[in-house]
Amino acid sequence: MAARPGVFNECVVAFVPSNELAPKLIGDLSRIVEDNGGTICEPRRNGSIPIEKATHIVSNTINFEQYVESQAIMIPVVSEHWISTSVMRRKVAQVRPFSPDPRMIFAEIVVTCADLPLMDKESIIGATMALGGQESKDVTRLTTHICALSMDAPKVKVALEKGFKGKIVLPHW
Repeated sequence: MAARPGVFNECVVAFVPSNELAPKLIGDLSRIVEDNGGTICEPRRNGSIPIEKATHIVSNTINFEQYVESQAIMIPVVSEHWISTSVMRRKVAQVRPFSPDPRMIFAEIVVTCADLPLMDKESIIGATMALGGQESKDVTRLTTHICALSMDAPKVKVALEKGFKGKIVLPHW
């Protein structure tokens, strides 16, 4: 079978039903995935996911039987928002910001550092990424936070001149 063109043409998506991810929503999301070239990985009769076939698991929680197994074989588990973001960007979105893992408190954070000592910058970026966030070398429209010691930092000034809508925080934030 030839690959259908679309955002998800190389994706086989499985869904984990939950209170937040009801069957009707799964049906709607499944149609979006299929309309954009993806394949839906149907659950087995016992409700389990054939994770060996899936490239992505959509779940709004990590509280499902096969979560640990999926992580062990590196199948990304993403929230439902990964689908709409991928369609909006017209390419498969990175999985990291869409983790349903509640320990990933910085999952929607994209941080850049301005005029910080290298060791401080590395510590901040490392901690942010360990908790699900991402780093941006420069301020982009995806950047959510600029970490700086002062509002006088050139990166901060340029960002504000360009209408930066994120937050400017101190390193100890």
